[in-house]
Amino acid sequence: MNKPAVRFCPVAPFLMKYAIIIIISLINIQIMAKQILELSWEKRLLIVSYEKKVDQVFIKTKKFISNNKCEIEARNLQIIFYEKYENKNYLKPEFINNKYGIWLIGYDGMIKDFSSDDKIFFRLFDLIDSMPIRKDEMIKDKC
Repeated sequence: MNKPAVRFCPVAPFLMKYAIIIIISLINIQIMAKQILELSWEKRLLIVSYEKKVDQVFIKTKKFISNNKCEIEARNLQIIFYEKYENKNYLKPEFINNKYGIWLIGYDGMIKDFSSDDKIFFRLFDLIDSMPIRKDEMIKDKC
């Protein structure tokens, strides 16, 4: 009794190897990108979502950073940019939800303020300074 010959496609192992590499690469990208919630209780966050680098939200945020480096550092504020809802280091938080603007996130991971323009900068430091944990931090301020 002859067994039927099993046909083996010579291209199959080649394609399978590349399919596995692509799948692993996509998984690694997701693993490498962090949730902003991982920064809870470590940093206050300013999330800036903009469409293009010529947008006023982006330009005014960069100017704000440049003019307030010491104050930003004293308030333990990390600024994370999302261009067209994307950031290579962090996954997109749900609250952005196809919105452009600026969000202040407290140590607890909750949204403390939002502005669709740069007006948040006029109240940002006063708002942070009114937070209970910040009052303790102000004792050590260097600015």
